[in-house]
Amino acid sequence: MTFSRSTFLVLLSSALLLASAHTAQADALFDFEANTPNDPTPFTDTVNGLSATFGGQASVCDSLGLFQSLSGNILVQNLCGPATESGPLSLSFSANLTGIAFNFATAGAAGTVTLAAFENTTSVGSVSFPSTVPTGLFNGEGLASFSGTFNRVTLTSSLPLALDNVNAQTTVPEPAALATVLAGMGLLAVFARQRKR
Repeated sequence: MTFSRSTFLVLLSSALLLASAHTAQADALFDFEANTPNDPTPFTDTVNGLSATFGGQASVCDSLGLFQSLSGNILVQNLCGPATESGPLSLSFSANLTGIAFNFATAGAAGTVTLAAFENTTSVGSVSFPSTVPTGLFNGEGLASFSGTFNRVTLTSSLPLALDNVNAQTTVPEPAALATVLAGMGLLAVFARQRKR
């Protein structure tokens, strides 16, 4: 079976477009377990090739069993760092994310955390999440999540904040799709070489 040059190029272009559309989710979990207790912000952690810089006023601390959904090392205001830690927290990533989810706590009571997402300096969206106090405890706790294309978030609350299990999702090409793209490029090179002859 032989194809004309234009038919061949259309088929090859279609295969390359289909291959480039196939992507997979890659997750990076930032749980602060590898951080040194009392480590203050700002600091940068790297998981699965994705770097996250945590900013604002907070420190890495042992959760001391004070929370139901946050355990081990956590990023928290006013627990093991200076008692003056307050204000927004920021998370900046080395690549665009397609989603983020994390456990949070508000100190001493139920409260609300507002997440604002940005792609560089462009606002992508903002959403608020309530926390509730688990039975027998005194800190409000909740789960926050956001989807879109962004590489930075800021978190604000009227109460001191704690974070744990920050799950950042990125989109990466699937190996099979990458192989198809490379094969297509090889075919183009062969076609170009034969055409010169």
